[in-house]
Amino acid sequence: MRKYPYYVPENKIYKPWITVGIGYSKTNIVTPTPITALIDSGSDVCFCSKDIADLLGVSLKNKDKIIFTAANGTPLPTFMEILILYVGGKNYECSFYISEKLPFETPIILGQLGFFDHHKVTFDLENKEIQITYNLDN
Repeated sequence: MRKYPYYVPENKIYKPWITVGIGYSKTNIVTPTPITALIDSGSDVCFCSKDIADLLGVSLKNKDKIIFTAANGTPLPTFMEILILYVGGKNYECSFYISEKLPFETPIILGQLGFFDHHKVTFDLENKEIQITYNLDN
């Protein structure tokens, strides 16, 4: 189990943001520095910004466009690619949906398929921490 502190931006609202690494097996490139990721239990899947995908050398040619709908009703066009997620001392292949429309502050969104199905996540706002246990650690 790993514990992460809640992030507290200037507006004093606690955010379930953690740092992760992202890699791409086809190019053997891994992000050189940790990236801020939003742990989002309301997201069906994991998302990655196109900027990070470009850094990893992901080609979106001949990929099928998949449209999601954001919480505010806005269409979110994406393309799926298998990336490697580095989190909590573990790494594994994960389907990410790549989009140009993710917020700058959260270039990675960790959702139900790809994150919550691999981890037990406990949001402990009282102690201002997030506990993450990789399912195979149980």
